[in-house]
Amino acid sequence: MDLNKRLKAVVNKDKLNNPKYLLDIIKSDFYYLISNYFEVDFDNISVEISTENNQYIISLNCIGDRIKMVRTLPDF
Repeated sequence: MDLNKRLKAVVNKDKLNNPKYLLDIIKSDFYYLISNYFEVDFDNISVEISTENNQYIISLNCIGDRIKMVRTLPDF
């Protein structure tokens, strides 16, 4: 088996068998995204996943200290 395929299979299996691992991955990805726009502390992010009617409900909550200035292109 290809090493990359094996690694992907292990990671996917871990996500299914270990919900906390999945929550940590989502939290980390969300932190990477939101920290581009807000000053946030990783510990002030919460992630919850529940199911209802065979659908997943993902709730992300975060406390930010301030908005970061977003670099924009000047008008030409």
